[in-house]
Amino acid sequence: MKNLKYNKLDVSIAASNEELGATAAAAFAAAARSALETKDEIAVILATGNSQLSFARAVRERDDIDWSRISILHMDEYLGMSEDHPASFRLWMQENLVQHVHPKAFYGVNGDHVPVEEEIERYSALVRDLDPAICVMGIGENGHLAFNDPPADFDTHEMMRLLDLDDACRNQQVGEGHFASLAETPKQAFSLTVHALLRPQVVFVLTPETRKAAAVKAALEGPVTSMCPGSILQTQPQAHLYLDQDSASLLELA
Repeated sequence: MKNLKYNKLDVSIAASNEELGATAAAAFAAAARSALETKDEIAVILATGNSQLSFARAVRERDDIDWSRISILHMDEYLGMSEDHPASFRLWMQENLVQHVHPKAFYGVNGDHVPVEEEIERYSALVRDLDPAICVMGIGENGHLAFNDPPADFDTHEMMRLLDLDDACRNQQVGEGHFASLAETPKQAFSLTVHALLRPQVVFVLTPETRKAAAVKAALEGPVTSMCPGSILQTQPQAHLYLDQDSASLLELA
C-alpha cells in the first residue's frame, strides 16, 4: 500500500481492487467501532455501484462491526425508479449489503415517490436528524460525487436535490451494464449534495479501475473546481481516498 498526500487529503494506492476493498473495509470497521464508543448507535452513508463491490464483499465478511447499532443511508436514486428495478440503487444496497449484515435500519431513497418535493424533504430530514458519522463514496468518470455532476454546487447547505444527469454520467451507467442504451438511462436523479456527503466526521472515497484514472488525476493534480467535483476532496482533512494501481495510473507521483 502506497500512501500519498494531496493538499489536506490522504491517499492510499492498493495493489489491486480486492486489496482496496479489504483495506477500506478494515478502516470502516475501525471508524465504526470508534464512533460507537461514545454513542449507542450511529448512521452511515454508503455508496452503490460497481466501484463499491470489493468493499461490500469485504465489509460484510467482517465480524467486528456491530451492525445492530448502525443505520444505513445511501446517496442517490433515479427519478421514477421502483425499488425492484434491476438498476435501482435501493435494490443494489439490499442485495449487496443489507441482506448480509442486517443493520439496525436501512433508509432508502424512494425515487418513485410523488411529489418529489416530499421525498427531498423526508430524506433531508433523515440526514440532518441521524447526523451520519461515516460516509463511503466514490468518484465518477466525469469527476462526480454521488450524482453531483459538473458543475457541482459546493456552496449549498441543502441535503438533497433532484439533479439533471449529464451525458458522461449517463454513459457511465450504460458502460457498467445498468442500462442497454443512453436512451434508456434516466435523465434525472435524487442525490445527496456535496455538503451532505462531506458532513460526516470520517469520509472514505473508494475509486478503483482504469476508467476512473482521468477523473482521479483531475481531482488530485488539478485545481479545486466545480467542473471536477472530486477535486473538493483536496480540502477535506477528514477524507481518505483509496485507489488501485489502475485508477492511480495517470498520477505523476504514483
